[in-house]
This record gives sequence, C-alpha cells and structure tokens, in this order.
Amino acid sequence: MQVVGVGFIVGVIQDSAETALNSSTDALFTAAAEFSKWRKEGKEIKIKKAA
Repeated sequence: MQVVGVGFIVGVIQDSAETALNSSTDALFTAAAEFSKWRKEGKEIKIKKAA
C-alpha cells in the first residue's frame, strides 16, 4: 500500500511540475510574439532591468 501511495504522490508532483513548465513557456512565447508584433509596428519597447 505504501508503494502505491508514494507512486500517487510522485505522479501528482510530476503533473504539477509539467503544468507549471507548460504555462511558463506559453507566457514566454506569447510575450515574444507580442514584442515581435510591436517591433514590426514601430513601437518602442522598454524592458526594465531586474534590481
């Protein structure tokens, strides 16, 4: 029973990690596409540096 419980927990953690990674890459590709569109439109893009 313990092996099944551990396997279930590992599966949940793996699924959560995959979902988080997928969401972050979706946001990255969306931002890249939007910046590309802005450059083609001639808009100025200001990117703030992290502190």
